[in-house]
Amino acid sequence: MQNNNDRTYAGFFVRLAAYIVDITLVSLMLLIIKTPFWIISLASPDNFLVKDFIFQYSVMDIVLYLLKVTYFILLTYYTGSTLGKKLFRIEVISSENRKLTFFEVAYRETVGKFLSAVIIYIGYIMAGLDEEKKGLHDILSDTRVVYKQNEKQPLPQQNIVCPQNGTEEHVCESGNN
Repeated sequence: MQNNNDRTYAGFFVRLAAYIVDITLVSLMLLIIKTPFWIISLASPDNFLVKDFIFQYSVMDIVLYLLKVTYFILLTYYTGSTLGKKLFRIEVISSENRKLTFFEVAYRETVGKFLSAVIIYIGYIMAGLDEEKKGLHDILSDTRVVYKQNEKQPLPQQNIVCPQNGTEEHVCESGNN
């Protein structure tokens, strides 16, 4: 973990743990979709839904991939983190600390992660070696994974309006009502 500009970068192992939580949740959710496809494949192995048509992929494979990647894209775009990342209190931010665009998130979660995995997952291993804990997908999309900052901040002082003589315009001093 490194600290730069009051941000602590999330290292390789915490990111891996968050991913394991996420992929477990996604796999359990996709069982709802996989079960009917499995039944279709048993009943009719030549059905176009389960038969390979693009390289070694079927309609079922494509649908499952799109649902999986939709989970990662939508949660990261709208909340800055997936459920696994939330569990470990980490989030994805842009290097300029602004809200990520939908394109940046989609690129990071699809092309970036594909390229990170191409050669023996070296793009992911880079997160353990880089000073800012960036994987290849972070470098390509200019993002960082950091620990969430403490969300508890002091409340601003408020004036308490107290009724005096039938009006509510008098501000109470401490000890005076």
